[in-house]
Amino acid sequence: MYHVGQVIKCRITRSIPTSRRINLSFIMKPTRVSADDVVKLGSLVSGVVDMVTPGGLIVYVNGKGHLKGIISTEQLADHHEHAALMKSAIKPGYEFDQLLVLDTEGNNLQLSAKYSLINLAQQLPSDASNIHPNSVVHGYICNLIETGCFVRFLGRLTGFCPRSKAMDDQRADLSKTFYIGQSVRSNIIDVTSETGRITLSLKQSCCSSTDASFMQEYFLLEEKIAELQSSNSKGSELKWVEGFNIGSVIEGKIQEAKDFGVVVSFENYNDVFGFITNYQLGGTTIDAGSVIHAVVLDVAKTERLVDLSLRPEFIDRSREKNSSSQIHKKKRKREASKDLKVHQTVNAVVEIVKENYLVLSMPEYNYAIGYASVSDYNTQKSPRKQFLNGQSVIATVMDLPSPSTAGRLLLLVKSISEVTETSSSKRAKKKSSYDVGALVQAEITEIKPLELRLKFGVGFHGRVHVTEVNDDNDSVPENPFSNHRVGQTLTARIIAKSNQQDNKKSYRWELSIKPSVLTEEAGSPLTMEVTYFLHSRNGKVENGGAISSSNIGENGSSESLSKPFAEEFHFSTGQCVTGYVYKVDGEWAWLTISRQVKAKLFILDSACEPSELQEFQSRFQVGKSVTGHILSINKEKNVLRLVLQPLYHGEIDKVDNDNISNDNVLAHIHEGGIVGGRISKILHGVGGLVVQIGPYLYGRVHFCELKDTWVSDPLSGYCEGQFVKCKVLEISRAVKGTIHVELSFCLSSAGMLNQSSSQPCNDVDTHCKHFEKIEDLCPNMVVQGYVKNVTSKGCFIFLSRKLDAKILLSNLSDGYIENPEIEFPIGKLVVGRVLSVEPLSKRVEVTLKTSNSSTAPKSEINDLSSLHAGDIVSGRIKRLESYGLFITIGHTNMVGLCHVSELSDDRVDNIETKYRAGEKVTVKILKVNEEKRRISLGMKSSYFKDDTALQIASEEESDESIEETDVHDKSLILSDSSSFAVQNMVVECENGEPLVLAQAESRASVPPLEVTLEDIEESEIDNVVSQSQEHIDEADMAVEKKKRSNKKAKEEREREIRDAETRLLEKDVPRTADEFERLVRSSPNSSFVWIKYMAFMLSLADVEKARSIAERALRTINIREENEKLNIWVAYFNLENEYGNPPEEAVVKVFERALQYCDPKKVHLALLGMYERTEQHKLADELLNRVIKKFKHSCKVWLRRVQRLLKQNQDGVQSAVQRALLSLPRHKHIKFISQTAILEFKSGIPDRGRSMFEGILREYPKRTDLWSIYLDQEIRLGDVDLIRSLFERAISLSLPPKKMKFLFKKYLEYEKSQGDEARIEYVKQKAMEYVESTVAS
Repeated sequence: MYHVGQVIKCRITRSIPTSRRINLSFIMKPTRVSADDVVKLGSLVSGVVDMVTPGGLIVYVNGKGHLKGIISTEQLADHHEHAALMKSAIKPGYEFDQLLVLDTEGNNLQLSAKYSLINLAQQLPSDASNIHPNSVVHGYICNLIETGCFVRFLGRLTGFCPRSKAMDDQRADLSKTFYIGQSVRSNIIDVTSETGRITLSLKQSCCSSTDASFMQEYFLLEEKIAELQSSNSKGSELKWVEGFNIGSVIEGKIQEAKDFGVVVSFENYNDVFGFITNYQLGGTTIDAGSVIHAVVLDVAKTERLVDLSLRPEFIDRSREKNSSSQIHKKKRKREASKDLKVHQTVNAVVEIVKENYLVLSMPEYNYAIGYASVSDYNTQKSPRKQFLNGQSVIATVMDLPSPSTAGRLLLLVKSISEVTETSSSKRAKKKSSYDVGALVQAEITEIKPLELRLKFGVGFHGRVHVTEVNDDNDSVPENPFSNHRVGQTLTARIIAKSNQQDNKKSYRWELSIKPSVLTEEAGSPLTMEVTYFLHSRNGKVENGGAISSSNIGENGSSESLSKPFAEEFHFSTGQCVTGYVYKVDGEWAWLTISRQVKAKLFILDSACEPSELQEFQSRFQVGKSVTGHILSINKEKNVLRLVLQPLYHGEIDKVDNDNISNDNVLAHIHEGGIVGGRISKILHGVGGLVVQIGPYLYGRVHFCELKDTWVSDPLSGYCEGQFVKCKVLEISRAVKGTIHVELSFCLSSAGMLNQSSSQPCNDVDTHCKHFEKIEDLCPNMVVQGYVKNVTSKGCFIFLSRKLDAKILLSNLSDGYIENPEIEFPIGKLVVGRVLSVEPLSKRVEVTLKTSNSSTAPKSEINDLSSLHAGDIVSGRIKRLESYGLFITIGHTNMVGLCHVSELSDDRVDNIETKYRAGEKVTVKILKVNEEKRRISLGMKSSYFKDDTALQIASEEESDESIEETDVHDKSLILSDSSSFAVQNMVVECENGEPLVLAQAESRASVPPLEVTLEDIEESEIDNVVSQSQEHIDEADMAVEKKKRSNKKAKEEREREIRDAETRLLEKDVPRTADEFERLVRSSPNSSFVWIKYMAFMLSLADVEKARSIAERALRTINIREENEKLNIWVAYFNLENEYGNPPEEAVVKVFERALQYCDPKKVHLALLGMYERTEQHKLADELLNRVIKKFKHSCKVWLRRVQRLLKQNQDGVQSAVQRALLSLPRHKHIKFISQTAILEFKSGIPDRGRSMFEGILREYPKRTDLWSIYLDQEIRLGDVDLIRSLFERAISLSLPPKKMKFLFKKYLEYEKSQGDEARIEYVKQKAMEYVESTVAS
């Protein structure tokens, strides 16, 4: 259709001067765009980057028109070097919040992201009529020619700058001074209306910046580039910057000394470095490796470089900030540093000369640090003026530190010769005619919620604070300004000069219209503030009480009056005060009590009703008066904490009002009181709720206290964050001072309500209630409760907050229950009848049966005296063991043992094939031992020959009694996220029965708290790697020896289990705290017993008691038992991870303590294992990075890194391996590489594992142990061809006969496993050939 050289008609769509490119279109008519979708020239739009091209960015503009825009590289930033960095950092999908439309070309827009153009979008001209001579307008250079340059504004509006008007230095090269796309400030010289020709000048002398926008854009864009680079590299965020605040002191270590300064490294920031120039060393001599404390002068976020200083003036300044007492001179200097104002002229000293800006200090303002640019819009490529370290310059303050200036003080440097008097000193001299204490006639100009704006005299302005209207002893009105109106004239007295300044032309005075202040005589002390001022300066009254200009600082404010006074701060806890709301910030309402004193009211202290708490923001409008009682005082910050309700004097804590307050005081909370709360956490199972009732105070609502009545699901209707009304039941303090508050949602007058039973109950009142005391219970009483936990032998239920009861399996139902966990889930509401009550041991037994067949008390059904040797009774098999059957005797809870020798007259080889649990059997009582409470039974046929008319007892099922213990509970009161904590703290036998004593004495099994490298089979690796490299037969002997040892250990373990089972029949498992105490006294060094004790307390929801047990265990266990102590620490980690407040900080505190007592590497790995099990991946990654840095010579640590990367399918395994090989000692390389290869085979990419094995086998070809591991991994994958080729390679090696025997044997075993007879014969033939060749040689 087209060919080279063809002449065609086309339309120019775009020209790009920078790349000398013209875009053309063969479509003569541009695409129509609807009027609604037209983007106006000079408007601000947003867009998303679609593509990054060599010339710039293609952006989709947000809107209906689906328009595309182009941002050329030069339009990305005002600074030339930043534009290229932005382009390289931006990826498709990046969103621009603001873009300026420079030109419109149909559906394609020319856009700009320059700050200078965006901020002045409203002032940029789009037509020649909008431009006036002698004005300075922002634009950008669109083209350069020999005779001058063209500057474009909006659209096609372009001005021309002749060469003679472009530069102050006519000798400079125009093409080297400017570049196409450069942002410039242009001074309009002439505008010709007829031709639309615009002539302008770019000389710096007439176009210099009047603000710090050029410098401001530099720092803001630097921060954005750093964020983009950090996100693109998947590295850490810019959190490291928070540790390097300007002016702060940071600790570092000298890494290297150079001719031009020293390089500093930081312990917590590996990829951040500091630099100290020779000038900033301050004459200090520093050696490499020494630790220093330096002041931060500048932070380069993109380069991750921090400029530091060791000069004494900066170090002393930082120390003064942190000192609580300074001499008067230092105090005045520190105050003066706060008096810097915008447009103020200051003397500054050059501290650091950077490429684009200067770091300056201001000695007169306590060495405040500022930043000034060394270039301007028009001089970016011009030769820059040279500055020297220590040089004095004069600068103007343009912007104070704020987020818009990236937290920096921005200055504009003037010529050294321009020494002028500062404007602030002029104002201070001009406005020293009024004195504090003078009466003035003022006119109200504006009424605001918290102040009256006044004017008086000639050009003087002031304000009356809302607390300066009425005396304290007057009744406080809702609106103190209700009787005032704009234009009203009133008499006021000047009481101070304010630090605030609303605009440049007015200065604010503090006035008062209090009657008591106005009636003071002129010569008497006005107020305690003025009195304090007059007597605090020199100890005497100066000038008869008038304040001269010498008493006023440069900012026009009295230095002494700028701070609160001790005489005015006369508050005490419990005092009733009134303030006015000036802001509501999140969960706090902030009030002004006086001009100097503020107060805060927490959301939960503002009301008790949930509806009122929900409307917290709307209830406390700005200007609303609030009366409350002081709970705590912070004199240092002049802040009070208020509560609306009066303090309960019976529980007030003695608080020293001179100290910083303790927000956890309970003076406003007492038992029986009603408080407002917010649900913080819903605990798993029957744990109840955690409710916040203060800023840092939480209470617990028991599962039985959630509703006034018994309901099936009391947690329904509650969610986290919900406001609730609570009643305080109990307040207690732990040994360490921790406060425990028990709450209730039952708000009836008695605290509890009666409810009709959900099931009919005979012979008793049908109303069931909460029973708080065991004395209130009696047999045959109907009760209700929630299932607390369930086992195969019964369950426990909550009767109330402090009272539990147990239900035997035989009493759960009238019928047989096969699976009680399913029939009675945790939290289910049940109705039952009390069987027995033991007040001394606080044990209650309940039955859920409706019939009276099983209502006999426990003492009767467990009476051994009712059984006699020779009796024939019926029963059911409860449990099968290798040595016999445990049989529950009918109508009782007693269990007897029928030994395997008494089962049959013939030999029984396999009990499990002949009997099953639950089967009904008839047995004969052989022996009853009441002392040991043992019953021996027999089932031989010969025992029943003479009993032809045997009467079988009732077939009702019965079971052995429940051992009352919460340790084996499968559902401790923990959340789902803490299932691993339960696993680590609770061990249960396969048959569901708790063998506390047996496990405490027989701990040869895998410890429940052991932290291992889960996916690495240590035996598979270590056993093979440790084989002798020279003698395979010796390795075989070692393996056989180990097998015999393992067999012996297994037999010993089985013997211990049998002995423990026997002891279990003699002893009782722990059911109470006292029984656990006896157990830990008998086995004080057993971490297993201590952890069981902790779990028991957790099942009772007593977290603080569990913590105290952990502390006792750490103190009690012998110091030599390091592994036992480590188990306790790990259990402590799990405990705090679930119940800590907050969990992360609590775990860290315990971890730091554990490091002092145990092997640090083991502790680190134990904590890492906990983080991984609980899926706290972020914390695990941070910890693993620290562990690698600390234990870089540990093979196990590096393997954890590789394993974690593989588990999370992350890249970087190869880089981690390379780092490990650089860090690990040489003798650990083979072990690390082989284990890493195994991990790759199991969890990663097998090809990488093969390459690792091939690499080490090339270096160590005679290591048969490595061949064996390699072959095992390939055999596991099952690629037959690959396996056989690998075997062929191995048997072709030239190795000693013993090693070859090992390889041939392994090859033959593999082929046998495949079942290929031909291959088996082939391997045998190869072995024979090797033998013959060896013998022949």
